[in-house]
Amino acid sequence: MRGAPNREKGWWLQRGNWSFSWSVAHSLRWYLEGSTTGLKGRRVQYAEQLELGDVIFYDFQGDGRIDHSVIVTSIQNGIPYVNAHTSDSINRSYLYEDSTAYTPNMTYFFYHIDDSFA
Repeated sequence: MRGAPNREKGWWLQRGNWSFSWSVAHSLRWYLEGSTTGLKGRRVQYAEQLELGDVIFYDFQGDGRIDHSVIVTSIQNGIPYVNAHTSDSINRSYLYEDSTAYTPNMTYFFYHIDDSFA
């Protein structure tokens, strides 16, 4: 974790305070994509390229603004399943078609988390 106490920088949680990227899905997406040290991610094209611990972002309206994020917790028959906490979800299909937030315009953003931390 780095960037504290500036909420607009880094990815961190510290003494009851946190960065925007820690708590706002849209900010986490941009942090992962731009990070060059510590926690970083690389966007991949297909859900089938994801592994355990990777992140999926949702743009429910298809307007380019990320609304939600989840963590891949299992892969079944090549399909990622996720956990989330806004509406507690355990082992839910990443498609989110059963969500009240689902719309036909929904766009998915798939990020592989770099676990090298070099």
